Amino acid sequence: MEDLEQFLYERKGTIVVQNGLEILTFLADRMGHDFKPYISTIIQPTIDRLGDSKDATREKAQLVLLKIMEKGCMSPQQLLDRLRPAFNHKNAKLREEALILLTTTLNEHGADEMILSGVIPSIVKLLSDPSEKVRETALNTLADIYRHVGERLRVDLQRKHNVPQAKLLLLIEKFDQLKAAGDLLPLAMSSDGE
Repeated sequence: MEDLEQFLYERKGTIVVQNGLEILTFLADRMGHDFKPYISTIIQPTIDRLGDSKDATREKAQLVLLKIMEKGCMSPQQLLDRLRPAFNHKNAKLREEALILLTTTLNEHGADEMILSGVIPSIVKLLSDPSEKVRETALNTLADIYRHVGERLRVDLQRKHNVPQAKLLLLIEKFDQLKAAGDLLPLAMSSDGE
């Protein structure tokens, strides 16, 4: 396992890193809950690979993290806690991929598996990110969170967070479209008092 960790940390060739990530996914799948003792060793280098320049490497890193959660080695909240520094990382691709992983985790496990209020300020900050792709992904992530939690998010964004006015209007429009289209999930509708 330590050798696999080195493959992830060091500047090895792309194929070597991708093969290492595939092996980790395979091991997590085969070992199931018995993979848990190795999480602390591989989690950070795997998260770091979300910012890799190669699409395939980023996808394989995401698969490792999703497989770890699927097998019960790590809860969605634990992943979110480990992912939090990525939202402020200097690598724009890592910030973007962290948002994508959050959305994927939210869609697979639901909002009741995570405390999202702690990460909302970081996502709001990313609405003003220098990278257009990060800004767009942050907007879409907040829209997806709205699908899961409903009006609570709208109220929080208007009262607690310093969302730039233009972005807030865009978010409110997106939220209204989701609500009108009936795209809110049952938990979000029940929290709206409907």
